[in-house]
Amino acid sequence: MTVHAVWVIDASGIPLFHKAYSPLEFDPTLFSSFFSAIVHFQSELMGRQLQDIAFENLSFTYVVDAGLVFLACVKKDFQYSNLLSALRDLFYRHFRENMILLSMPLRGSPEARTLLRRFEQDVDVLVGFEPQKEPLPVRVTSLERLLYEESPIRKDIEERFGVDGIFVILLSDGKHTAGKIAEALKISLTRLEEILQYAGERGYVKVAFTHQVDASSAKLLTSKS
Repeated sequence: MTVHAVWVIDASGIPLFHKAYSPLEFDPTLFSSFFSAIVHFQSELMGRQLQDIAFENLSFTYVVDAGLVFLACVKKDFQYSNLLSALRDLFYRHFRENMILLSMPLRGSPEARTLLRRFEQDVDVLVGFEPQKEPLPVRVTSLERLLYEESPIRKDIEERFGVDGIFVILLSDGKHTAGKIAEALKISLTRLEEILQYAGERGYVKVAFTHQVDASSAKLLTSKS
């Protein structure tokens, strides 16, 4: 695995966009707030931005532009010189004239969802990733938060989908594909996709994807800007 995830984070630490390409556990909202704080700490107290933070075999690399943080989690030795600038250019190409659509009141509008979907598709092409034939859901919320009787997550899911929703999230452990989950619970894929989309928008689950990087994509990512 080369690129594990990408983010676009606003000045307040809210993730405007997040896409995971591996089953690594990242809560998009919590991680975005945490990383935004690190960036501001470096800038305000250290007077500079490191732009690269390494943890064992992972590297978190980012650029800051107009208050937005463009961030990627990559394999430590991955040559990413052109990735972040290309990600930033793609984002502005889609949203420079439509930033208002990313505000919380409008994020769920059809127009915003369409633009985000197109941006996501372009990001996939940029980094050379292809989704596997069957999505692999991965639970982000803990079992305790999901199963505790008074849990707001449990109440949210049960009120909308009943026990089907709870079981779908329980089985979203990164080992069972969407098709296997639907088969085990004897529910339709349409029903499963509805549950996963709802849970994904609220940060309860995410969907991991396998990838392939072809020669042209690898050249694009490693070329000098």
